Amino acid sequence: MGFGISPADIAALQAALESAVTSEGEKAINYFDFWSDSDDVIDLGPGEAADVNLPNVVVSGLPTGVSLARVVAILKVRAIENTAGGGANAIDGAQAIRVKKSTGAWGVDDLAAINLPDNLWTVAASTRESGDVLVGDNDVKGEVDGDATYNLRFENQVVDLDVLRLNDALVGLRFYFNTS
Repeated sequence: MGFGISPADIAALQAALESAVTSEGEKAINYFDFWSDSDDVIDLGPGEAADVNLPNVVVSGLPTGVSLARVVAILKVRAIENTAGGGANAIDGAQAIRVKKSTGAWGVDDLAAINLPDNLWTVAASTRESGDVLVGDNDVKGEVDGDATYNLRFENQVVDLDVLRLNDALVGLRFYFNTS
């Protein structure tokens, strides 16, 4: 008892399946990371909100003809030190690390790359803790769109007490792309 499928129909189904698999394979997402130089000390301070620059990221060598699916920022810190002797210290209020092309203007061409929630990096008085790696969940391909130099900074940062020191910090940009 057969199913009524002819050899020609089977061949057509196989061809359609192979075509679909090939098309999906061509849409595979790849990624490249580009990293800044390391900055040995970045101090985040108390009081009035201030902008604190992070090292620049130079993007060079993205494959030609790629289609960007997503770009995210990454912050890596080896250690976080609370210089305040009077208590725990942390990020004070929700803040962001922002990114722009070096040719752009802050407040005009920049995007929030990594959101920093209130009380992030809470560190006990006069201590140092292991660092952190933060991967932004904001897609910044609207500004970070190819080979260029990119500036990143903590915008309007403020901490609870005295200086919160980031040791050996570097930032990266991860480009997710396909070539079809």
